[in-house]
Amino acid sequence: MKNLKRTAFAGLIVAGLFTATACAQGPADTPAGPDDPAEVRSVKVIVSTIVDTSPVFIAEDRGLFEERGLDVEITAAPNPGARIPSLVSGAAAFTMVGTADVVQAASAGIQLRVTGQTAQTTDDPQQDTGKVYVAADSDIKTAADLNGRTVAVGGLGGGGELSLRAALDMEGADSNQIKFLEVPFDSMVNALETGQVDAISGVSPFTIAAEEAGARWLMSPGATAMPGASQQLVVTTEEYLSANQETVDLFMDALNEAIEYAGENPDAVRDILPKFSKTPAELAQKMVLPVYNPDVTAEKIKKWSDLMFEYGFIKNEIDVDTLLAVD
Repeated sequence: MKNLKRTAFAGLIVAGLFTATACAQGPADTPAGPDDPAEVRSVKVIVSTIVDTSPVFIAEDRGLFEERGLDVEITAAPNPGARIPSLVSGAAAFTMVGTADVVQAASAGIQLRVTGQTAQTTDDPQQDTGKVYVAADSDIKTAADLNGRTVAVGGLGGGGELSLRAALDMEGADSNQIKFLEVPFDSMVNALETGQVDAISGVSPFTIAAEEAGARWLMSPGATAMPGASQQLVVTTEEYLSANQETVDLFMDALNEAIEYAGENPDAVRDILPKFSKTPAELAQKMVLPVYNPDVTAEKIKKWSDLMFEYGFIKNEIDVDTLLAVD
């Protein structure tokens, strides 16, 4: 196992879980009842307003939930440390979370079930939504040149750092010899230009600013380390799933239709993204979009869980087959 300890984030989720459970009202006080086909089913979904979650807003906009007798309320919460506890407390029926965050929560003992995915990683470095850049005049030419240097990441202990570490090691660097500095995505270009860091690991649409500033592309971590892996998972709880199987099936049927539509109609994603997020319309038209694919498998999740255990991002291996609620 790599000599890293990256389990603090799971602790934050657990702490948030206890807080949310103690404070939740309404749905948290009453266990979910069985489906009633005679009534419109109310479903609460909590998401981060990022491009990966566009399909849920497309489904709402196109009336796909309504067609199936669902009254879906979508709430935004950017931090997975808040979304997962809200789910477990009963404040929401579904959430959409990065695969690394789901694996960390499951490894910490939180009972989640994966009912689908909205997006997965690409095998094309140029189409990867995450890229590493260095200054145009930098002497860094390969991943190995980053040894002893500092790289900006959007967050420590999560999926971005994991995929970057794994990709660096695969490309001949030693991630243990590299310093990772947490820097907001919108501040990375400045950090690179001022010499605060030697490289930046950004995500679309912030990669556009790096390219426009003249930064030079070095590598694409996701496409290198885990091509074709689940990127954004749709999650519920075992309690909700067992009591509301028909509602889960209807919700996923609508969402999967929207995911396929997003994959086939990128302009629809670009048009709706500014309506639910802070992404400016001009950036939405230029940014690299994720691979929208509803087909989640244990293998696609296991690509993450295996690396997370190897690199010390989780202490306990998880049973991916049990986590996955899809045949």
